Amino acid sequence: MAFLYLESMAVTGFLYTGSVYLADRFRPYAYNPEAPMSERTRRGSKNSFFAGHLALVGTSTFFIAKVLNDYHPESKITWLPFTLAGVITGNTAYLRYHGGQHFLSDLLIGTVVGTLSGILVPHVHKNKNAEGRISFTASYFGTTPQFGLTYKLTK
Repeated sequence: MAFLYLESMAVTGFLYTGSVYLADRFRPYAYNPEAPMSERTRRGSKNSFFAGHLALVGTSTFFIAKVLNDYHPESKITWLPFTLAGVITGNTAYLRYHGGQHFLSDLLIGTVVGTLSGILVPHVHKNKNAEGRISFTASYFGTTPQFGLTYKLTK
């Protein structure tokens, strides 16, 4: 499960990092004449598109909701984890907007990216009919450590 969570976060991080290099968009506080010039011209003031913090919160919370519902589909409160994930993600969006960190479009795209990454990555790896075994190996070749991860599918 930890590797699946790491994969979800990596997908979100990859998309965010790529968008920052492709989009040259200033944060809202960079246009605020009342903000100090040192804050308006700092290096992070050009990382507005898209909302990375929000995307990571969305990925984390919706990943937890999706996994909980996959493991307990018979539960009567399957709606609760997704509702909590939406509330937490929405609260983060609200605080980032009112803090002058992002425009509304940045927040909308960050929410979509985070939500889809948190839900789709575990969904794609879901396999009801198989049981697997993971083994981790560590060895040294000379002075260089080498690590290996093996996943065996058994039926």
